[in-house]
Amino acid sequence: MPARSGSNEQLTGLPEPETDAGPPRAGKGSASASGRQEPERRCIATLGRQSPSGMVRFVLAPDGRVVPDVAARLPGRGAWVTASAEALGMAASRGAFSRAFKRQAVIPPDLRAQTEALLVRRCLDSLGMARRAGALVAGYEQVREAVREGRPGCLITASDASEDQRAKVLALVRGLYGPGADGIGAAAPADALPPVACCFDGTELGMALGRERVIHACLRPGPLATAFMGELARLSGFRRVWLPGWLPVPGAREGTGL
Repeated sequence: MPARSGSNEQLTGLPEPETDAGPPRAGKGSASASGRQEPERRCIATLGRQSPSGMVRFVLAPDGRVVPDVAARLPGRGAWVTASAEALGMAASRGAFSRAFKRQAVIPPDLRAQTEALLVRRCLDSLGMARRAGALVAGYEQVREAVREGRPGCLITASDASEDQRAKVLALVRGLYGPGADGIGAAAPADALPPVACCFDGTELGMALGRERVIHACLRPGPLATAFMGELARLSGFRRVWLPGWLPVPGAREGTGL
């Protein structure tokens, strides 16, 4: 009698795509609630393990459609993918979702666009939260004044900002926090200059901040700025987020141009 064939993992030595057991219950075992580090997840596309902070969770709808769960809160088992258009395309084209969920998974033709739009909403919502908490300053003169008062946690300049105004804000930042700002010409450390996000237009920023348009804004240093930059890091797998040529965040990337 012929021997039964083993699993793909046994035959190839590669791990099978996996799913989690569902989102953590609020207040019970939640890493964010307890301050514990979240467990690493395996990307179903690359099969590598990494922190979920750099990934996107996906679930299956009752009809078998793959649904992005960028907040990692939707019920049911979830499959994790590295937060990039490349990894998502790989997972979709190679049948990784069906293997992970162990059933036929329907890939919407606009899955990448859905995922990017939800990540954009997460970023803009975090800016609105920062505004309500008093951790965000908006407006050209207000931002310049805030920069003079202290190093920002993150600068935001609209993608359709005036080049002249943007250059004046950045010149002020360089003058105060760049190389030689201490008057002795010493090289500035890698993180001396604040990061500059340039991936939303003035209308998008205005909607997030309760105004018609916002062109310049800055976040004060702190957990809300850190959270915003974490969301931007995920979005950078789908669009360019940082101002080209201005990458003071160690290991940061401008973002994909795909």
